[in-house]
Amino acid sequence: MVMSIFLSRLLGFLREWALARMVGASAMADVYLASFTIPDFINYLMAAGALNISLIPVLASYLGKGQEDVGKRVYQTLSTVLSLLILVLILTCQVFTSELASWVAPGFSLEQKKVLTDLIRLILPAQFFFFWGGLANGVQQTHGIFKYSAIAPLMYNLSIVGIGVWAYPQLGIASFSLGVLVGAFLGYGVLQVWGLYQLGYPVAPRIFFDSENKKALKKYLWMSVPIMLAFSLVVADEWISKYLASFMAEGAVSRLSYARTEMRIPIAVIGQAAGMASYPHLSRLWAQSKFSEFGNTFIRELQKIWALGPIAAILMFTHALPITEFIYGGGKLTATDLMETAQLLRWMGLGVVFWILHILLSRGFYATQTTWMPSLWGTITTILFIPIYGILSKKWGVVGLAIAGSLGIAFYVGSLGLLLGWHLKKHQAGISFAPLWKFFGGWTIALLVLGGLAWAISQLGIYQGTRLSALADVILAMGVLGGTAFFLLRKIYASLTEGPLF
Repeated sequence: MVMSIFLSRLLGFLREWALARMVGASAMADVYLASFTIPDFINYLMAAGALNISLIPVLASYLGKGQEDVGKRVYQTLSTVLSLLILVLILTCQVFTSELASWVAPGFSLEQKKVLTDLIRLILPAQFFFFWGGLANGVQQTHGIFKYSAIAPLMYNLSIVGIGVWAYPQLGIASFSLGVLVGAFLGYGVLQVWGLYQLGYPVAPRIFFDSENKKALKKYLWMSVPIMLAFSLVVADEWISKYLASFMAEGAVSRLSYARTEMRIPIAVIGQAAGMASYPHLSRLWAQSKFSEFGNTFIRELQKIWALGPIAAILMFTHALPITEFIYGGGKLTATDLMETAQLLRWMGLGVVFWILHILLSRGFYATQTTWMPSLWGTITTILFIPIYGILSKKWGVVGLAIAGSLGIAFYVGSLGLLLGWHLKKHQAGISFAPLWKFFGGWTIALLVLGGLAWAISQLGIYQGTRLSALADVILAMGVLGGTAFFLLRKIYASLTEGPLF
């Protein structure tokens, strides 16, 4: 999963680079990036509650009891009912797309809103395949199969890049939206049909009305509804930022999105990979009441994230401009665009470790089949921080939005971690977090050393305003920090983690 997500992010960068090279930080780039708000909202509303969040614990309980046939019928019922629901949502949004476009970006011009409406209508159907493919991925991951989950995002990003670049002369910015639709159909539709077929799971829609299916549906909805209705900063940060940035100067939305794309590299490679790989295993341990093993596994995963996440933050803060130059340089982004995007990356990078930690903390809750507590707290945190976004954006413009996002996610994840610790101790009073805090404190000292090394490398003058020099600068920094961290973790800090983490 790490390799897949890493390759997917490389393709994602190629996608963003192609967009930046052809469109730059322009009005049309703002429109294209804003067009994902409503489709992403539908995806969040449905897929976040169905993807390996609520479905995996439900199926894992049947597999743990040796009732695979019952699990297949339950999946077929859930898939049919929820697929009908998302189709209704998509059709409703198609009817009211014009009104939704005005709500998403009220600061856009009339011409921008017209194009925004067309782009939203084009990519809305892709959400069905994301949703259905998410369910299919959940089934496969419950069985310990990750290859089709790994291939899907690669096919998706290849489609966007290929069709976007090939059809741009004829369709303009809409070519990238067409690539979104085709990529979703192939990677999350056709490919996942084959994945289910390999496991013997049904694809055709059907609803079973027996008592077991009714019980499973109630359990699924009980777990999913709070996730579907809650609006934590994890998703609301982007919505709030795009909304407020639409009132700012042209290119504000684009620069925010470009910086966010850069920030998402370590989030995906470290956090998403760890979450996807560990979640089915944690769900099975909890379903089998192996609470002690659950706690030990979870603590070790947190130690791994604390070992790697802050290093990514250090790189982003000390080498933001070379990173941005290498990814987006050579296109239509001006030197000012690159510098402002790098500045946003620097402030966003301060919160990257919390974005990574959130993925595992939230799945820690979900694996215990507890969704109401984190969902409600996430919504409360969002409500508390909305005024802060407004205040900081007025004071520092688009930079204020980046700062607000980092502050918000730090507060949310810190408090979420305390809630999860309290929740786990209810089920196993003997669980000790001392090894976790001991490693946190000890590794923080190492991080100060790594931060000094990163700053020293940034002062060597390797970066000379070109993409080649930027690449050399970033590679040297990654090599020195990665090599030093690996040595420390295996030779010095292994005693704090009961053996090397890696």
